[in-house]
Amino acid sequence: MASKYEALAKILLDWHRENRRVLPWREKRDPYIVLVAEFFLQRTPAERVAKVLPSFIAEFPSPEKLVNANPDRLREIYKTLGLGKRMSWLVESAKRLYQKYGGEIPNKLEDLLSLPGIGEYTASAVLCFGFGNDTPIVDANVVRVLTRLFGLPETHRTGSPDLKKLARDLVPVGKGVQYNEAILDFAAMVCKKNPLHEKCPLTDLCEYYQKNR
Repeated sequence: MASKYEALAKILLDWHRENRRVLPWREKRDPYIVLVAEFFLQRTPAERVAKVLPSFIAEFPSPEKLVNANPDRLREIYKTLGLGKRMSWLVESAKRLYQKYGGEIPNKLEDLLSLPGIGEYTASAVLCFGFGNDTPIVDANVVRVLTRLFGLPETHRTGSPDLKKLARDLVPVGKGVQYNEAILDFAAMVCKKNPLHEKCPLTDLCEYYQKNR
């Protein structure tokens, strides 16, 4: 099985070199920018977030600036993005970061999980994309890719211990950022709800494809 893991990771990384999405929160490894982006990305398409995030960060470049923001201005922004309660969680998290951590983003999972509105996926994304850790990223899109590749029941969810272990075992040592970006982009561009088999470089390794072709 280890050889399949290695082959899968290599193919994904090779594919990603030619197909990587350029997104503003990826171009600078800043934990605060990643944190804000992940709040925005909850149920909001990446392309839409990409249009708004740079101006938001320019206006609120730190937790302190966000805490002291004009509430009317924040309402204007979250109505544009349809963020609703997520904006209030982001502001509450900024307050906690400012008061408890001096405006710095903590680099420990348990500290990130203590912030309002932050679950395991967001915390893992900050650790990986903000701090460069080899932390596995597991959301509904990654679940779709992994259950297809390994022929797992679709009843597996992001909190499944077996799936979390699989995701962790697949991350190549020292390449967590690249691999996680690759599998997220692959899920968005190829392994969609209706998979684009003709564009997929993983069909030889995919149990779903082998079974259904």
